[in-house]
Amino acid sequence: MLSYRHAFHAGNHADILKHSLLVNLLETLNSKDKSYTVFDSHAGSGIYSLEDDRSLKTNEALNGILSLLPEMDEIDFPDSLSNYYKITSLYKRHKTYPGSIEFERIFIRPDCAHIISELNNAEIDGLKENVSHEPLVIINNCKKAVKTQVHHRDGFETVISMSPPQIKRGMCLIDPSYEEKDDYKKTSQAVIKLHTKWNVGIIAVWYPLLAHRAIKIEQMKNDIIAHAKAQNENTSIMDARLLINTEDSHVETELKDNEGPPRLYGSGMLVLNCPWKIDEKTSTNLSYISKKIYKKNKTSYEVKMY
Repeated sequence: MLSYRHAFHAGNHADILKHSLLVNLLETLNSKDKSYTVFDSHAGSGIYSLEDDRSLKTNEALNGILSLLPEMDEIDFPDSLSNYYKITSLYKRHKTYPGSIEFERIFIRPDCAHIISELNNAEIDGLKENVSHEPLVIINNCKKAVKTQVHHRDGFETVISMSPPQIKRGMCLIDPSYEEKDDYKKTSQAVIKLHTKWNVGIIAVWYPLLAHRAIKIEQMKNDIIAHAKAQNENTSIMDARLLINTEDSHVETELKDNEGPPRLYGSGMLVLNCPWKIDEKTSTNLSYISKKIYKKNKTSYEVKMY
């Protein structure tokens, strides 16, 4: 199935977790004057309108980025969120929210490699159009965007077949839609293959928190962690989660009657080869974010290191 469209969810709580962490990882890569590679396995269309009918239908951005940014205007926020705030504020003025690949294009230097993949026919044309234009801002000390390689194919196949990359320093963002129950197993298998071929790369895996998939989610994470530790017990692994409600807050109902707490009660990021101090920055970020969004819910966060 390829029915998932991120336009319905752009700027929600999961994007805030994923992209605030992504920004900190890109900042870390840019902190050294060395080239690097960035893979993005499930690119989507890259930029999303906050006034699109799909966005307005779910209104997920309303409790996400649209509730966070006004708070950051008025109250001191962590330095580790500074670039995320700067970028999202700028795109909001254009009534849009940047996807992962747009954040990547903002940071990645022209001497680096940016390789992205999208299989969905409904997304690929918009993606190619968006990467043909310069980002609204560039934060890479070069004032010029990287040339992005766009692949219209399965994201897992792309990153595995092209690993290890020619420039071995770098990272891969893996962010599938998890539409099918088998996707958790497919993701763990893909991450294990990728890490086996490219064990020095930072691999950041986004995952949903869904009560009815709890066992599969934990198995996926456990398989990835066990593999990484078996290869090298000193592998630094971070598991960060932002929860907008409790696991038992959602009650399964018929879709037409489902007006209670959201099924997705949070999301997480599992990061292999997690850079030094990223866990501290992530804890600081999520401590702040969790106080500013979904204020009527039992919002919380967790950051663990393995």
